[in-house]
Amino acid sequence: MTGNDDRRVEFEALVRPHLGMLYRLAYRFTGHSQDAEDLVQELMVRLYRSPRNLAAMPTLRRWLVRVLHNLFVDQWRHRLHTPFGHLHPEPWDGLFENVAGVPSPEQEAHAADLRRQVLAALYNLSNEHRALLVLHDVEGRSLPELTDVLHLPLGTLKSRLFRARRKLRTALSERNPSARPDVVADEVSQYGL
Repeated sequence: MTGNDDRRVEFEALVRPHLGMLYRLAYRFTGHSQDAEDLVQELMVRLYRSPRNLAAMPTLRRWLVRVLHNLFVDQWRHRLHTPFGHLHPEPWDGLFENVAGVPSPEQEAHAADLRRQVLAALYNLSNEHRALLVLHDVEGRSLPELTDVLHLPLGTLKSRLFRARRKLRTALSERNPSARPDVVADEVSQYGL
């Protein structure tokens, strides 16, 4: 085996266990499978070209999440300056799984409708708010962990998370005016938000 083969094998061994999590996170950031694949591929290309020693990183998973988020933000900023922006109109279908037992057809229809509403409202949030909600409320990352990942003070993260949840709750209330905000919040929390 040559030096390049050894490097490739070591790289694959280090990142392969994290690919599923990175893709899932990228999909939740972008809302589209093709964009998520592109984002993870771009991350892998950059990491492979980088002279960093990934094996020496004490918190590789956390570092990969931070780098993926930074890459997502960079791409989002770049798209703001392109004439066509983001051209994917399809919603975030299949983002959350229905993990409850065996629901009745009515429960399944209600859950699917709520899921569509949540995803539409989530996708209409700013990228900053959506990314924070996905990382914290969907992925379960702690705020102290996110201070490292996003390079933001804890107080800033708490206030942004509060505003993001409030905007999501407001958007959901506007979509379903008959729902009380506390009921919407309860239903949203049922789906991991």
